[in-house]
Amino acid sequence: MTLRPYRLSDPVFEALARGGGGAPAVRLLADAEYGRRLLLLRAVLDRAREHGGATQAEVRHLFGVLAEARRTAPAATRRVLAHPSTGPRLVTTWRALERPGQGAALPLASVAAAAALAAGLDLPVAFRATGRGAVLPGLGTVPLPGPGPDGVVRLRGRDLEYGDGTRLRLPPPAELYRERPGWWPLRPVAAPGVVLDDADTTDGPAPARLSAAEVRSWRTGAAFALRLLRARHAGHAGELAAGLRSLMPVPVDDGDGAHHSGSSAEMFGGVALSRPACARAFAETLVHEMQHSKLLAVTHLVDLLTPAGPDEPPRLHYAPWRDDPRPLPGLLHGTYAFLSVARFWAVEAAAERDPEERYRAQVRCARWRGAAARAADVILTDGADRLTPTGRRFVTAMAHALADLNATSLPASAVREADRQAADHRERHRAAGERRGRHRTDDKPVR
Repeated sequence: MTLRPYRLSDPVFEALARGGGGAPAVRLLADAEYGRRLLLLRAVLDRAREHGGATQAEVRHLFGVLAEARRTAPAATRRVLAHPSTGPRLVTTWRALERPGQGAALPLASVAAAAALAAGLDLPVAFRATGRGAVLPGLGTVPLPGPGPDGVVRLRGRDLEYGDGTRLRLPPPAELYRERPGWWPLRPVAAPGVVLDDADTTDGPAPARLSAAEVRSWRTGAAFALRLLRARHAGHAGELAAGLRSLMPVPVDDGDGAHHSGSSAEMFGGVALSRPACARAFAETLVHEMQHSKLLAVTHLVDLLTPAGPDEPPRLHYAPWRDDPRPLPGLLHGTYAFLSVARFWAVEAAAERDPEERYRAQVRCARWRGAAARAADVILTDGADRLTPTGRRFVTAMAHALADLNATSLPASAVREADRQAADHRERHRAAGERRGRHRTDDKPVR
C-alpha cells in the first residue's frame, strides 16, 4: 500500500480559511480522508500483530479480503471504504485491539464483508449483526428476525448464513442498489453518489426502514435544496457535489419539535439530520454541515490548535448560537460554519423578492455574521495561547472574510433586530446558570 502525501497549498489554505475552496478543495480533502482510512487499516494490521495468535490471524484474513477486493473491483471497494459510516468502524476496530477479542466482533469484519460482496468475491467473512439486521456499510442491510445467540452472521459469496443455519441469497454486485425481498439497499436521494442511509448505525439498533412515501419526501426536499444552491450558491453546490455522500435521517425531537443535524470527524461526507421543512432550510443545513466536514478534514492535515494539557481545567467560551458554553475547538467549528451560513443568507436576501422574506433573510445574515465575527475575535484573543501559527493564519483569514461580509450593506432595522436577538440570547445564556451543564450534540442556532 503506497500513499501519496497531501498538502494544502497557500491558495487552497487561504480559500478554505475564508469559508470557500470550491469543489477542487473538497475533492482534495476527500482524497486525503480516504488515504487516512487506508492508514487506519494498516494501523489495525500492525496492532493485531502485537496480539499474535487468533486475533492476528483473523485481522490478517480481513485485511486479505479487503486487499483482494481492491484488486478485483477497485471502484466498488473504494465506495465501501469511503462510505461515511465506515470511518467509525475503522477507528473502533483500532481501539478494540487494545485488548484481545474475537475477529467477528470487530467492526472491520462488516467492512470486509461489504467489500467482498461488492467485488463478487467467494471468500468467507464472519461479522456481527446489530439491531434487527446485518449491516453491510456502503451497500445496505439484511433485516433479520434474529441472528442467533452469538449475533454472528457468515457471508460467503452471495450466501448469508444466520441463526440456526438459515441461508439467504444476496444480490449480485450489479444489483446491489435494487430493492428485493430480504435486502434493504441504500437508496439514492439527490445528486449522483448521494444515498439515504436509513438502515446503518454504528452505535445502536438499526432504525425502522423509511417508507416509500418518506423517501420521496427526502428526495424532493434534497432536490429542491440542491437546485437552489446551484442557482444562487455555485461554490457551495460544487462542494456538496464533490463531498456529500450520505444523508442519515434522525427523528425530530419529540420534546420541542426541534430539527437537528450533525457531522462527525470520522464520517466525512455524511450528514445526520432531521428533514428540514423547506428547501431553503435544507440548503442552509447542507451548507452548515459541509463546513464542519471541511474543517474536520483540514484538522486531520494540519494542527490549528495545540492540545490542552492533561491537568489543565476546561476552558469554556460563550457561543452566540448555543445555550451552553463551548471549548475552543467547538467555538472554532461554530465560527467557521456560521461564516458560511451568514454568507448564505446575504445571497438569499439579495435574491428574495418578497419583502417579508427578504427582511427575515437580512436579519439572519446580520445575526450570524455578527455572532461569528465576535467569536473569531474571542478565538484570536482569549484562545491565542492555544492557536498554532497555522491556526492563527486560519482564524485571521476567517476574521478578514467576516469583516468583508460585515461591510455588506443591510437595512438598519434588520441590524437592530439582529442585535436585539443577540442581546436576548446573551441574557438567556447568563440566566441559565446551572442549566448550562446540559450539553447538546449539534451546533444549530438557538432561536
